[in-house]
Amino acid sequence: MAPAELRGVSAAPAAGAGEEARRGGALPSRALPATLALLGAVLALISVLYKGPAAKAPDAPAGDFSAGRARALLGELLGGGEPHPVGTQAHGRTRERVVAILRRLGYSPQVEEGFACNERNVCAAVQNVVALLPGRDTSRAVLLAAHYDSVGAGPGAADDLAGVAAVLEIARLLKLEPAPRHSIVLLLSDGEEPGLLGSRLFMAEHPLARRVGAAVNLEARGTQGPSLMFETGPGNAWLLPLLARVARPMTSSVFTTIYRRLPNDTDFTVFVRSGVRGFNFAFIGGAARYHTSADELRNLSPASLQHQGDNARATVTALAGADLGARRRGDAVFFDVLSLGLVWWPLGWSLPLACAGLLLVLVSAVQLARYRLLSPGSLGGGVLIWLAILAGCVLAPFLLALLLGAAGAFRAPWVAHPLAAQAAFWLAALAVVAAVAATLGRRASPPGLWAGAWIGWSLASIVLAALAPALCYLFVVPGLVAGATGAILASRRAWGRFHWATILPVLAAALVWFPLLGFVYDGIGVAVLPAVGVLLGLVLAGLAPLVAAASRLWRRLLAPAAGALALVLAGLAALGQPFSPRSPQRLTIDLFEDADGGASRWLVESPLPPPPAVRHAAAFEAGRVAGFPWSERADVFAAPADVAALPAPELTILGSTAAAGRKRVRIRLSSPRGAPFMVLYLPSSARVETVRVAGRLVPPRQDGAPPTSWIPYFVLGVPAAGVELEVVLGTTAPQTAYLADRSPGLPPAASALVAARGNRAVPFQNGDLTIVSRRVSI
Repeated sequence: MAPAELRGVSAAPAAGAGEEARRGGALPSRALPATLALLGAVLALISVLYKGPAAKAPDAPAGDFSAGRARALLGELLGGGEPHPVGTQAHGRTRERVVAILRRLGYSPQVEEGFACNERNVCAAVQNVVALLPGRDTSRAVLLAAHYDSVGAGPGAADDLAGVAAVLEIARLLKLEPAPRHSIVLLLSDGEEPGLLGSRLFMAEHPLARRVGAAVNLEARGTQGPSLMFETGPGNAWLLPLLARVARPMTSSVFTTIYRRLPNDTDFTVFVRSGVRGFNFAFIGGAARYHTSADELRNLSPASLQHQGDNARATVTALAGADLGARRRGDAVFFDVLSLGLVWWPLGWSLPLACAGLLLVLVSAVQLARYRLLSPGSLGGGVLIWLAILAGCVLAPFLLALLLGAAGAFRAPWVAHPLAAQAAFWLAALAVVAAVAATLGRRASPPGLWAGAWIGWSLASIVLAALAPALCYLFVVPGLVAGATGAILASRRAWGRFHWATILPVLAAALVWFPLLGFVYDGIGVAVLPAVGVLLGLVLAGLAPLVAAASRLWRRLLAPAAGALALVLAGLAALGQPFSPRSPQRLTIDLFEDADGGASRWLVESPLPPPPAVRHAAAFEAGRVAGFPWSERADVFAAPADVAALPAPELTILGSTAAAGRKRVRIRLSSPRGAPFMVLYLPSSARVETVRVAGRLVPPRQDGAPPTSWIPYFVLGVPAAGVELEVVLGTTAPQTAYLADRSPGLPPAASALVAARGNRAVPFQNGDLTIVSRRVSI
């Protein structure tokens, strides 16, 4: 096609442009289907490469990390499969198993005991298990950590006994190797779940903590999927070449940015606050089972355990041989390419690289204009069409999310069968790009569409490089590829091959975007799918020149076909069951007894209304109610229960002094029925200044949370003799507070309710509890 046939392009090429210019104004009509096939191949390749390594059998060579051997250790650690939160007897038995295995492996483990409190007013007696592998230089050490406590709802096979089992298998391997340059400290920490208590104790008080120069932490936020390196800490530039050399990385600086915005922390947070850098690994697939009773051995992927162990072993060994004494600064942008290699650059390079991409695109545009393949009109049309695609890609996913939400497809954060909903948003983005480009794209030339899209993209990369440089590679890399290929082809007047300036940057965008768009569902759930649709529209907007140049059949059919398939898949997502035994509904049952009023109630906590069988098992009220006297909002479903007449918790005043408008009170809390968990709810009117639990100061909260009417103070693992608190109040007036004790499990009277829960609903977080409360005065 000659340039004269292109709308928006001057009628005749400049002298010397010749036959190449007459061939190059248009793109080959076959380029669109070929590019779509390539994008499909990229998706297929990602699905294969991001599975991680196959699990090795128990009889694998002795020098290899074996998921089979680690799984056997995990079964030993789990025992009878009981939950083992801090302060329970099962927790103590789990610790004893950890110590026994380390001794069997030839180590001399120590149990570090102490009391710790955090900013969320949680305190507990914790027991860390610590072992040392001496190095040739004992002045520095590398820390390998995982936590052995679980939440109350489940046995924590993945979170985090899988990490403990991996550490123990690595401990076996380390004994087979020559002594490392630096010592390696094995930390099986306690109290991570209620608030990083064990790692706080270790870093603050253990003598070995002062030697730690780097750390590797193992975690899980699900029960399957590849092991992702999702956090390194500030000043990470020196770590990335090491990671690239020793591991098959699946990582991105985007992970850290997203993770910091989630309401989650790990022990690695404490290490980073103490100035230690390193690697934090976790697998996040199967998030519906996270912190539930479904986090058990049969649901744990052996491949995830293998990948976690391979990553941890490689990085610990590399860090143990690195120069840990050098002072290093500087952050980096980083990402893997199909898990085959790691790309990184200093954070300060982001803005220059983004500007370089824009400059190259502008150079290409000038060359196209010089040879009269690009006019101001076609460039302006290209920019407007790119903006129209972006607007459509914002609107379409929003409307699709409304449709699916109204149809009940988003009833849970993670659904049993998410593939149909995920594919619907991907296809909706493709439909928008195809529709806008086919409808409006003929009003501009393919060079105009190319220049408009990549100028807009490169400007966006500059903005992102300035505001959020850790995220900018997602835009910088495709922009650089577009600018470089465009500039090379334009300078050589290779108009007949200029379609590669469209195909290659779109493929580059797919390589950096597609893995991330797949992982964000595992991390966040269905709430992120509209954003996935928007971001995918950004990636696919680069196809606009190919759509405009495609054959009439492709222009007419691609958008309707993609849109229709998106709607069909959305319908399947709406009709599908949100829950299954492997992806269950979260539903916790409490028995709450008010010792003052002499009344008992069943309280059901769940993001969704209870299933009909549960509602029929007791006389539940129609809607949510405030479950406790200290509750600030209606957040549970309630039904009357027979009074169990359980002994109420006790508060004993040991001493009280008042001066200068302040009151200092010493009290002892105890549970006559032997409940291991206690909570004291103080009114905000008491103006609490300080609280000490067992002599340990509770640090002030610093997360900016809004004030509440009642301030809880949690004590986990309360001994039979009780626990002593010292409270300083900013008033001398008597204060009425609430005291509650909590014990795991429910009485036999709950058997009908528990049975009604079935196999598609499970307890989560703290698990089923029996709670008794009373009013107290201080």
